[in-house]
Amino acid sequence: MLLDGLEKIVQEIKQVDIGHFIEQITERLEKMNEKWVIDRMEGNIAICEERNTGKKKEIAKEQLPEGAKEGSVLKQENEKYVLDKETQKEIEEHIRQKMDNLWNN
Repeated sequence: MLLDGLEKIVQEIKQVDIGHFIEQITERLEKMNEKWVIDRMEGNIAICEERNTGKKKEIAKEQLPEGAKEGSVLKQENEKYVLDKETQKEIEEHIRQKMDNLWNN
């Protein structure tokens, strides 16, 4: 009977640890998918907007990758911000197409 109680406690502990692990993995995956666009610079702070959610975030200028400027797209890799040139090109192409459609119609 005591063994059954201990086994139940061990199973509950494993469940809690697995739940916490899943939360951590989920948070990391969400961060990997976030794309931040630098809206503007205010002193030593970049005001950024997440492309999919519209969420705003301030990022210290010293955390920005070299070459980052207004309109740059950032993503996180290994706890650091890097330029996402592929997404940047996609956005620029989308804007160009919209402008072409606007002026040609």
